[in-house]
Amino acid sequence: MPRYVLILILALTALGVASCSTANAPAPGPPPFVAHSATLAITNGIKVMTTVQLPAGFAPIATRPPLWLQEGAEIGVIGTQDGHTIMYGLSGAAWRTGRILAAETGTAAAEEGKIADIAASPNGLTLATAMVVPGAGRVDMIIRDLIATGPGNVLASFNGDYDSISISWLNNATVAVALRRHPEPLEPGDNDQPPKSDADQAEVEQPPNSADGLQLLVITGAGSVLPLKLSCPMSSLSWSAHGVYAVGQGDASTRPVIIDRRNATCTRFHVSRPIRVLDWDTDDEGSFLYVGPDPSGNTIGVFRYNIATGAEHLMGVSTSASSFAAGSDTVTLGHQDLSFVGAIERPQESLLAQIAIAQSDLSKVDVKSLGFNTWPEMFAQSTMAYSKGADEAAMQIFAPSLPVPWRKIVTYSLHYDNAFLVAEGPARGTVTMSWSLRGRWLALVDGDATTGTVMTVLEPPR
Repeated sequence: MPRYVLILILALTALGVASCSTANAPAPGPPPFVAHSATLAITNGIKVMTTVQLPAGFAPIATRPPLWLQEGAEIGVIGTQDGHTIMYGLSGAAWRTGRILAAETGTAAAEEGKIADIAASPNGLTLATAMVVPGAGRVDMIIRDLIATGPGNVLASFNGDYDSISISWLNNATVAVALRRHPEPLEPGDNDQPPKSDADQAEVEQPPNSADGLQLLVITGAGSVLPLKLSCPMSSLSWSAHGVYAVGQGDASTRPVIIDRRNATCTRFHVSRPIRVLDWDTDDEGSFLYVGPDPSGNTIGVFRYNIATGAEHLMGVSTSASSFAAGSDTVTLGHQDLSFVGAIERPQESLLAQIAIAQSDLSKVDVKSLGFNTWPEMFAQSTMAYSKGADEAAMQIFAPSLPVPWRKIVTYSLHYDNAFLVAEGPARGTVTMSWSLRGRWLALVDGDATTGTVMTVLEPPR
């Protein structure tokens, strides 16, 4: 397996260990970092497009990266503030003009409630929000045109109490709403009653718009809801590139499933514990990458699975960072010699951080070194945002440090075969990140409700 070493272009290397006597050592140079966000220092020389302070008390949600809206003219940032979920939109010159795009309370909310999920259309012009109305036993679908003013309108409602609610856009006109109803409590003596006949059940009045399972909401015109009859309970769905397949990722009470929308079928996935889908192959509709438990359930790994063939391959051990690149290749952060046994028995073993670029048929794997060491348990906390437009990965990696671990934001370009440390700082608060539509800029949101939260947009060196 060929191995290559990349040189991380760090300003710190200019201050490296000298071989001469300390008596003749030159005076320290300028600090390597000149731009700062809430918890990160941006490497000197990197072009910073903007830094914007978010309102006091706002904290980003780790699973909600920034959303690039309206062809990049606006960036949506989702987080919590005063105990409520809220989404801010930043636009205008240097993205410094703010507005509230979705809220659970206040004058900017379409209605009072609790946001269960929120998603932007593929063209970034429309926002869909699933709002649970307290005390009403109902979830409302709010659709907002981001070009127009106003908080949006309720286009459809589903009556019932739900344990799982997730929404996804299949195209610019269709929202997939996945619902799992909360089980109805049994009345005293129900177990002793004979089963009801079809005629008896037909007489039981069902509430209007009562729904369970997968619903397709068409937002054009007056709007319409098309239920898709499936035999499995829903959990948070991740959809393939063209909406042919979906993976129900499972939760504490529901196992993962695979949905085939063309054939209206739903089958159990072979993994019983919850998984997290990282990415779908745009060239092979049925292939996806997911993070799941190892066979013993004591650590995690990244796996590649093909729905059509059932083939599965282990791509990385004790890591959460992987993505598809061009031509079905994959990029995975980890260490090539790390095994599940090693990750479990030696979670704090010092290992070189590496990325593996694997060809689609796995016939060739190139391993690149990032130039610093970390631990298996820290690999497991890593994240990756990938730009297919620029063929470039941005990785959040942690390294041992006291009193708290050290966070590094590293980019790697497949085209230029180089890596850069673009930012680093103590691992306090939360960092989320995403690429602009064509991969020119990287948006970082970092901080928490105590220290403050900052959005930074930078242009990584290449």
